[in-house]
Amino acid sequence: MDTLEIIIITLLSIFQSIFGVGLLVIGTPIFLQLGYDFLTVLNILLPFSVMISILQRMTSGSINHLFKANFVIITIPFVFISLFIVHRYLDNLDILLLVALVMILFSIINITFIKNDIKIPTKKMYLNTSLIFLGILHGFTNLGGSLLTLISSNISNNKLEVRGNIAYGYLVFGIIQIFYLLLFFEGISFSYLIYIFIPILAFYLSQSFYNKINSSNFCLALNFFVLMYGMYLILIN
Repeated sequence: MDTLEIIIITLLSIFQSIFGVGLLVIGTPIFLQLGYDFLTVLNILLPFSVMISILQRMTSGSINHLFKANFVIITIPFVFISLFIVHRYLDNLDILLLVALVMILFSIINITFIKNDIKIPTKKMYLNTSLIFLGILHGFTNLGGSLLTLISSNISNNKLEVRGNIAYGYLVFGIIQIFYLLLFFEGISFSYLIYIFIPILAFYLSQSFYNKINSSNFCLALNFFVLMYGMYLILIN
């Protein structure tokens, strides 16, 4: 990786260490713009995202039991199916445009829910439906963090538990996606692991700032940023 790419990963590692999402939601379209194909983007970003998720799980609160019990069983098969479709028909999909539309849609939904304090019903049927869509979305675009944030923030109002749910989801996603790459992506490279110290340093350096932000403010800031970046991608596309 060149200097620009290292700077991008460092900034996004700090962002994800604070907000719970960032490396995949923001990093995916950035690296697609730089000319990387979708699976190579996964190869680069997933190890850094997984490392931050591990650190966040070690320092966050408990996970919602209903969310945890259903996440792996329901979401992961749809991630695999979606990844297979993207892998097989990658040349026929406008990934960057799809990514931008997803960012805009879910940032608007998230902002609306935050401002109006609307809660999605957390009954098993509604949660399971959301998890199915989450798996499909993440497999196709690597941007499941948008919906994962919405689901997590509607399960709990506690900042530590919200980030704990998000970190758990991203950790499972990352492990499954890395496993998929190992099985089916011949171009997988482990050379990026020499930069694994970046997310570790970013996490510990950002925690004092994270502790000063209340839940409402950091959710609004995150979603406004995602909305603006999604609109920017639409314009340049």
